[in-house]
Amino acid sequence: MRPIITIILFCTVTLVRAQDAYHQALSNKLQTDFALPANAQWVLPNTETATLSASFAYGATVSNTNPAGALFTQARLYSINQGNNPWDAAHAYTNTSAISAGDKCLFVLWLRTNSPAASVNLFVENNVTYAKEVFATVSVSAEWRMYAASFSSSAAYQAGKLNLGVHLANLTQVIEVGGAACLNYQNQVQLSQLPILLYNDAYAGMEPDAPWRAEAAASIDQLRKANLSVLVKDNAGNPLPDAQVYVEMQRHQYAFGTAVVSSMFNFGSSQNDVYEQKMLNLDGAGHGFNEVVFENDLKWRAWEEHWGGTSWDDIALDVQWLKDHEITIRGHNLVWPGWEYSPADLELNQNNPGYLRNRIRNHLNAILGYPGVGTEMVDWDVLNEITYNNDFANALAGTPGYPTGREIYAEIFRQADSLAPNSTMYLNDYVAIERGDAPNDGIVVWKSRIDELLAVGAPVEGIGFQGHIGVAPTGIPKVKEIMDDFWNTYGLPAKITEYDINSLVPPETQARYMRDFLTITFAHPSMQGFLMWGFWDGAHWLGNAPIFNQDWSLKPSGEAFVDQVFHQWWTNEQKSTSSQGTATVRGFKGKYRVRVACGNAIQERDVWLDSDKTEEFTLNCTTRTRDVNNSPTFMLQPSLASQGCTIAWLNAQQVDHLMVVDISGKRWLEQHFPTRLSQWVDTSNWPNGIYLVQCMQNGKTATQRMLVQH
Repeated sequence: MRPIITIILFCTVTLVRAQDAYHQALSNKLQTDFALPANAQWVLPNTETATLSASFAYGATVSNTNPAGALFTQARLYSINQGNNPWDAAHAYTNTSAISAGDKCLFVLWLRTNSPAASVNLFVENNVTYAKEVFATVSVSAEWRMYAASFSSSAAYQAGKLNLGVHLANLTQVIEVGGAACLNYQNQVQLSQLPILLYNDAYAGMEPDAPWRAEAAASIDQLRKANLSVLVKDNAGNPLPDAQVYVEMQRHQYAFGTAVVSSMFNFGSSQNDVYEQKMLNLDGAGHGFNEVVFENDLKWRAWEEHWGGTSWDDIALDVQWLKDHEITIRGHNLVWPGWEYSPADLELNQNNPGYLRNRIRNHLNAILGYPGVGTEMVDWDVLNEITYNNDFANALAGTPGYPTGREIYAEIFRQADSLAPNSTMYLNDYVAIERGDAPNDGIVVWKSRIDELLAVGAPVEGIGFQGHIGVAPTGIPKVKEIMDDFWNTYGLPAKITEYDINSLVPPETQARYMRDFLTITFAHPSMQGFLMWGFWDGAHWLGNAPIFNQDWSLKPSGEAFVDQVFHQWWTNEQKSTSSQGTATVRGFKGKYRVRVACGNAIQERDVWLDSDKTEEFTLNCTTRTRDVNNSPTFMLQPSLASQGCTIAWLNAQQVDHLMVVDISGKRWLEQHFPTRLSQWVDTSNWPNGIYLVQCMQNGKTATQRMLVQH
């Protein structure tokens, strides 16, 4: 065996010696600047000459250039006309060394331009399926800059199976490319240790004094807040001054939500207790998402194939569980008109128009008619991504009654609306906000589809902007411009339906963008809600959810979300009534618990604030009074219990029955006719989670939530 070992060592030394000056300088730079190991494998050839010789290009005029003063010595210059697609022109390389699944790799490329504005798409992709390991739209400057994008390979690639490069046809422009390299660190590093250099830590409108901010603040005050006046009188009808009024917000009217996996909560097949608790408690005080959308379960294939072993009855039970927790549900989606997203038999019968039409109609009848599911959705994404998914329309085009084939879309909307008349019928798409409509005409196509539907009376009632934000986040003024355009054109309510952001955006930029994007969305008159497409890295289609890391630690963008929604836009106030017996709070619209106290008298009730309103209370300050609904009244001090909680009755009469259960219904405490008017409950050994405290008195029951978090 010794001769073989000698040969291997000789080859290794030879390869290292063959490395040219640029590759050695690049390796040294990565070691010095980012503390990366020195012994990475080169995925492309380890000399400039070999790398450029093996590159390929198309769709552009090319010439060689020798960059002055750069770390590398050879480059290519491309003159490009804007294409219909960014990939209509490209410069690329193919891997010469194999990569294993899970290997941590760093793709490096240097770019510059003489054009006044320039951008390219940096990519690493399977050259058979075009599945992307890296995809990033980046701007290019007049100075040479090193771009670096890291990835953990999702698959194994033999030599010649992976393409790395840039799409060039974003704009009419001149682009210079040089210094391409790809280093494979295998499992020597964590992905987070590899640098990301895409120059995307800024976006338009991020400045603290950006003009849009003042307008947004004024709009939020006008649109999202209302005056809650509390009038307190005595038994004779006279106003009571100096009564104490406590106003505590419980939930927003505006939808703040997420996509969820049904199998992970409510005793699903993949039950995750932390996942379930975080849905209900994001701020540590028992306030969570107030709207969700099932990520996959209601999609056509998932519905019929019972993905994840979830039955239709399971979904109905999940819907009821969500409603019990005052969480509304969006339906996503009824028809996604591409073969890839539909049951296989539709493509197999694409030449049978009658089969296709009947199959669609039967599916709508089945899902919208299913008890506890179809009519329980506050919204339905009736059609998803029809801008570029044309398979159904193409199959029907030219058949009797379907000159374009898209006539089927109006039929789908009408049938859905007739079966679920109380749901808002949405048209959902990814074009527009996430891409800012540059450099293509996605918005133009989408609006033409909306125009067609409205022209024939289709009940399009809402616009769904998906909001999968890319590597270069769309500037906030552009986001507002797009929202304004759709609002001024159609006057339809809208939601951000699937927000997330590319992992190649720096974490602090993700956090700033989350705060600003939330703000402009909350401020816009068309917007009814903001939903992200998953909230935890452990259950996210790209492994980069906006709120929680894999270990459930809160991300910077998660901190921004919680602070904005549950602190900056949250109203808890205490006031004393005036000489006229009134106290007024201007609060964010939503559900409130209002407690009024005077002397020994206390009353409490829930109030829904959706416009200016006055709530009237009558108190006898000399005796302890009962709630207006004659239910027992009690207080929890504190409601966030780490070691325990005091339950204090506010009625003079004794409580008949006290019980504490968790959200699964398990009883943790039960007492009949407790002898004291206040009681300490030791929760030090209880699991973290949401508990319901229930008191019964004279046949009436009152319930409050208690959060245990150690």
